[in-house]
Amino acid sequence: QIWTALYEFQRDGVRGAINKILRHIGCVLADSVGLGKTYEALAVIKYFELRNERVLVLCPKKLRSNWDIYPAYAGSALNPFPKDRFDFTVLCHTDLNRVEGASGSVGDLSNFNWGNFNLVVIDESHNFRNDVKGKTDENGNRRLSRYERLMEDIVRSGVKTKVLLLSATPVNNDLRDLRNQLYLLTGKEDAAFRDSIGVVSLQQTLKVAQGHFTTWAKLPRALRQTRTLLEKLDSSFFKLLDELTIARSRKHLISFYPETMKKLGGFPTREKPKSIFVGEIDTKKQFPTYDELYAQISDFKLSLYNPSMFVADAFKPDYEKRIGNFTQAGRERILIAMMRVGFLKRLESSVHSFTTTVARTISKIGDLEQRIARFQQHQTDNPELDLGSIAPEDIEDEDLAEALEVGKRIKFKLAHLKLEDWLAALAADKKQLQVIHTQAVAVDAKRDAKLADLKAIIANKVMQPTLSKDGQANHKVLVFTAFADTAAYLYDSLLTWAREELKIHIALVTGGEDRRTTFGQPRFDHILANFSPVAKRRAELPGLPQEGGIDLLIATDCISEGQNLQDCDLLVNYDIHWNPVRIIQRFGRIDRIGSRARSVQLVNFWPTEHLDRYISLKNRVETRMALVDITATGDDALLENEELQEVVESELDFRDQQLLRLKEEVLDLEELQETISLTDFTLDDFRIELSRYLQDKREQIKQAPFGLYAVVPPAKDVPQIQPGLIFCLRQESSAEHGPTKLNPLHPYFLVYVLETGDVRYTFAQPKQILEIFRHLCSGRDEPLRKLCDLFDKETKQGTDMSASDVLLKKAIASIQSTFQKRVTTAMQASRSFVIPKADEQAGEQTEFELVTWLVIKKPGPTPPSKP
Repeated sequence: QIWTALYEFQRDGVRGAINKILRHIGCVLADSVGLGKTYEALAVIKYFELRNERVLVLCPKKLRSNWDIYPAYAGSALNPFPKDRFDFTVLCHTDLNRVEGASGSVGDLSNFNWGNFNLVVIDESHNFRNDVKGKTDENGNRRLSRYERLMEDIVRSGVKTKVLLLSATPVNNDLRDLRNQLYLLTGKEDAAFRDSIGVVSLQQTLKVAQGHFTTWAKLPRALRQTRTLLEKLDSSFFKLLDELTIARSRKHLISFYPETMKKLGGFPTREKPKSIFVGEIDTKKQFPTYDELYAQISDFKLSLYNPSMFVADAFKPDYEKRIGNFTQAGRERILIAMMRVGFLKRLESSVHSFTTTVARTISKIGDLEQRIARFQQHQTDNPELDLGSIAPEDIEDEDLAEALEVGKRIKFKLAHLKLEDWLAALAADKKQLQVIHTQAVAVDAKRDAKLADLKAIIANKVMQPTLSKDGQANHKVLVFTAFADTAAYLYDSLLTWAREELKIHIALVTGGEDRRTTFGQPRFDHILANFSPVAKRRAELPGLPQEGGIDLLIATDCISEGQNLQDCDLLVNYDIHWNPVRIIQRFGRIDRIGSRARSVQLVNFWPTEHLDRYISLKNRVETRMALVDITATGDDALLENEELQEVVESELDFRDQQLLRLKEEVLDLEELQETISLTDFTLDDFRIELSRYLQDKREQIKQAPFGLYAVVPPAKDVPQIQPGLIFCLRQESSAEHGPTKLNPLHPYFLVYVLETGDVRYTFAQPKQILEIFRHLCSGRDEPLRKLCDLFDKETKQGTDMSASDVLLKKAIASIQSTFQKRVTTAMQASRSFVIPKADEQAGEQTEFELVTWLVIKKPGPTPPSKP
C-alpha cells in the first residue's frame, strides 16, 4: 500500500535510500520541505520489515502523533496503510533523556532493549547535529546527553544498527552539523567507508572539509561563492556525500520529473506575500503604539534579574566568577536585554500575550519582595545568627532556608546584598509595569486593532473563496503564532463570530494539551484530518465525519514541521518568527506537492512599519545571545571576542536580509542557506535518469559510434550559460582507482570553457556541469540542424578545429592547474595525504582521451544548404 501511494520521484528516492543503507549501513534523506520524506521513510521501513528486521523510529515529541498512526498494534483509524501491518516502535527524542516510565507502546523504559533494532529512523535528525556531552551532577554521577545515549545504547550496542536520517536542513550552521550526524551511521568508526567508498578516514575527511569551510566562511560575502568552496573541498568529501545522501529540491523535480509534475499539476503558484503593519494596537488609540512602547520597554530596569548590582562592596569578589567569557554581572545584563525583547515579542504577538507577561513579571517582583521581607523578619527575630554563613541545607525551617538565597546558576545570599536599595529598585519597576498593565488590560478583543485586521482577512476568504484546480471553493485559513496564550486568545475571541456570522468551524492546536474545535473530536490527529481531509486521506479513515470540516485552524509551531495541510491555500503569520527558516517551514505546510490549489498566499503581520528599528533591536540581542552560547561552551571557540562578534553579526545580518525579503517573496529553504547544499554533491538524479535511458535505448547505444557530440544554443532562462564548450575527458594513464581524493569522477574530467577562453567550471564542480549539460540537451531527440550547419561551416566540415583546439588546451591546462592546486591544498590540510604517483597525476605529460564534447553556440545566419 505504501509503495502504490508514492510518486515516481519518491520511489526513486526509496530505491536510492535502500541501496545506500545496504551498501553503507546508513543514508541521509534530505529532500526539501513538502516532498514527502515521511512516506519515503515508511517505504524503506516496510522493505526492512519484510526482511524480518526490527525498526525503531525516533522523532520529535510534537511529531509523534504523525508516526503513531502507522503501526498495526496502535489500531489507529487514521492509518491509511492498514494492510501493510507496520510493526516499528516509535519513541521521542526526549525519551533518550529518560531511564524509566512509559512511552507510547513501550510499557517501561527501564526494561527497554535499546540495542535490539536493526534499523533506526531518526526524523528531524538535525536535532542531533551537536555532539553535546552529558552533565555531571553534584554527586559526581554523569548523565548521558541525548546524542551520547543514541550513540552508545542504540548505534553501538546490541545488533548491528543501520541508520536512516531524515532532515530537510541537515546543515544548519556549518559542516560540524553534518559530521555529527554522519557519525551516527558509523558509530564513530573512523575507517567505516574505507572499502565501500574509498574514504580512508571519516574524521580526517570531515576535519579537512570543515577547515576549508571555516576559511571560506570568513571571506567577505561578495567573495563567498559556492564555486570557491567546491574547488577547495576534498573530492573524498564529495564522494562521501554522494554515496550517503539523497537530496532533491523543487527545481530538481521540475527538471528531472516533468511527467510527474504534469500529472500532479505541478506546484501551486506562490503569490507575493501580503504584509500588514499593525501600527495602532488599540482601536480607541488610548494605548501606546508599538513604537512608543519600544521606547518605554527599552528603559525597563528589571532589577528582578540584576542582583549583582546590589551586592555589598565587601562581598563583590565572591560573585565575580566567570562563566565562559562572561561575568555574572555581564550575563545579567544580557538576560535583562533578552527580557526586554521578550516583552516586545509578546506585544508583537498580541496585546493579550503582552498583558499576561507583564502581569507575570509583576507577580514575580511581588514574590521576591515577600521573600526579602521574610528574610528581613528572620534577621530581626534571630539577631544572634549569621545568616550569611549558613547553608540552606543545614536549616530545618524550610521557610527560612528558602529565604536565604536567590539565583539559579550562582546563588546570592540575601545577607550579602543591599536589600533596601534592591527593594526600592523593585518598587520602581513594579510601579512602571503596573501603569502599562492597567492600560493593556483595557484593550480587550473589541478594541484589539490587530485582531480586527485578522478578522477582515478571514471574512474576505470566506466570502470570496479561491477556486481550486477542480473548481471547488476554498475557504480555509491557517493561522500561526509563536505563543500558546495568543493562540488560545484568538480561538476564544473568534469562536462565536466564526460560528454565528461566518458559519464556519474553527479549531485550536498547541504543543500542550489545549486542543479545541467546534467540529468533530478535539484530538490532535482528528483536528488536522478534518482541516485537511484530502491531504490527510480522511475518506480512508473510518470513524471520522466525511462531510463538512474545519475552515479556520489556529496553531503554534507544534505543527510547523512534518504535516500535510495542503487543502488550505492561505497561511497567516500572526507574529513574525525571527528565524526565516521557521517561516518557510510554516508555509511548507500548505505549499506542498499534490496541492489542489492554483496558488498559495502568505500573509505576514509586522509589528511596525519602522522595520529597520525592529531588526536592529533583535539583531543586537541575538548577537549577544549567540556570543554567550558559543563562548560559554568553549567548543571550537578559536576566534577572539571582537572577531567572533563580527562573524556572528555578519551572519545575523544576512538572516535579517532574508527575513525582510519575505515581505516581497516566498523563499525556498535552499535560498535561505548561505552555504553549500547537499544537492551540490549528490548525483543520484543523473544515475536514475541514466538507468532509465539505458533500459529504453540499450540497442541504440550499442550501435552508436564513438565521438558523438552535439551543438546547442545557450539557455535564455539561465544567463550564466554562455557560448563555449563542455569537454568530457578520460585520463588514459591513470588506474581506475587512482586519486579519487582529488577528482570525484576519476578517471573522467568535466570542464566548461567559455568562448573567451575563461574556464566557467573546473572538474571540481561536476554536479554544476552535468546540470548545465542536462538543461541544454534533455528532451531533444533530434540534432538542431541549423546550428549544426553553422558549426560545420565555421569548421569547414570539421577539417579546421583550431578554435575548438584552443579551448581544449585551455580545458587541459585548467585540469592540470586545478589538480596541482588540490594536491597542494590536500598536503597543507593533512599530513597523512599521499602524493599521487607520477602516472596518476594530471600533468603536462598526461594523455587524455576526448570522450565527448558539447558545443554551446549562439544561432547565426543560416548557411546555404549543401547538395
